[in-house]
Amino acid sequence: MTYDDYPIIKSFYQDKDVMKMITGDVLSEQEMKEKWEIITSWNHDLKYGYYLGFDQDLLVGVGCLKPYSHGVEVGYMIYPRYWRQEYGKQICYELMKIVETMTVQRIVAYIDPLNIPSKKILESYGFQSIYQKGDEELLEKKKNRITGYTGLYGIVANPIRHSFSPMMHNTAFQTLGIDDVYLAFEVAENQLSDYITSVKTLNIKGFNVSMPYKLKIMDYLDDLTTEAKLCQAVNTVKNVNGKLIGHISDGKGFVMACEEREWHIQNQKIVVLGAGGAACAIIVEMALQGAKEIVVYNRSEKPFIKELNQKLNCDIHLKSLSNKDELKQDLKDAYLLVQTTNVGMSPNVDQCLIDESYLSHQLKVADIIYKPAQTKLLKMAERLGLEYMNGEGMILYQGAVSFEFWTGQKMPIKEVKIALGME
Repeated sequence: MTYDDYPIIKSFYQDKDVMKMITGDVLSEQEMKEKWEIITSWNHDLKYGYYLGFDQDLLVGVGCLKPYSHGVEVGYMIYPRYWRQEYGKQICYELMKIVETMTVQRIVAYIDPLNIPSKKILESYGFQSIYQKGDEELLEKKKNRITGYTGLYGIVANPIRHSFSPMMHNTAFQTLGIDDVYLAFEVAENQLSDYITSVKTLNIKGFNVSMPYKLKIMDYLDDLTTEAKLCQAVNTVKNVNGKLIGHISDGKGFVMACEEREWHIQNQKIVVLGAGGAACAIIVEMALQGAKEIVVYNRSEKPFIKELNQKLNCDIHLKSLSNKDELKQDLKDAYLLVQTTNVGMSPNVDQCLIDESYLSHQLKVADIIYKPAQTKLLKMAERLGLEYMNGEGMILYQGAVSFEFWTGQKMPIKEVKIALGME
């Protein structure tokens, strides 16, 4: 699109009848300029953007293909004078033909539940409705209305703008009608102390912590949960009347992802590759969940593994990753293999710590990497017909653990999965 198209797009977003069926409010001049900047930033080579809908020389509406997590959002707007003349159906048809040429995992569309004509059009192209008749009250709750009482949560790291945690938690807040919002705070290391002061001054209700602050943040906390004490790392903080309590949700998130697949940890032998921060959290949680034995393979010595063995009611052993014969032997009777290193991440997607001969027929395989979605290890597992999962589920459920730690409520997993393009 070029700036010549700006007045056309603007005419739709400033039409009261059109916007009544979308957000309910027309866009101001400033909001329209900001929206235009977003639209023009989309990758048009990937076919994202707005498409003008003509009937011969007559402009009747526009279609939109908007970038969406792991997919594309389909939308269209018709000038009110051309409603009920099947132009929406035709524009949607043309958009779906374009989508068929795109490489996307999910196609979504958002409409007002009272917009029955658009609902019927989308369903005719295979869309499934999430909200049914009678859910208008729920949709009203979901509208993001900032008030003087709105609470604030966030995530602190550097860098962090790539994170999808804001989408995850804001979807959960809106779905449940909770008057809170979640933002990303990109904070330099020499500003971490100032950030903590701001948390207390502004009464920020809680926040997540990512790299490089999972260890440093502990210097500013008043108390730790059992899991955080065992791991000596924190990724979730709750502010209770100025008292900051640290928690680690990675391990529980991993176990919940296993449970979703009906992989049961209790009384099982687990083999873990790597002994970094994520591995520690996973090991601790699996031990707390009743794993019979956990064998950790790592390139270097990790004294904390021996400490965990003494503190937890579980046999936890550390072995050298260079001892391939012993690793292969351990995998013969293991229930689950958990790969926690960065081997297999971009750009080294063709690397793997083991080959197919290590994977026994009874083994379940987990790799906590989620980009790429299928590492070399998981491709090998698939070829052998083994059950496997990547790190997406762990990311989702560690967020769910944080959410419940803060709010006392269960995260609405289905709605969050849809927002993140995981379903």
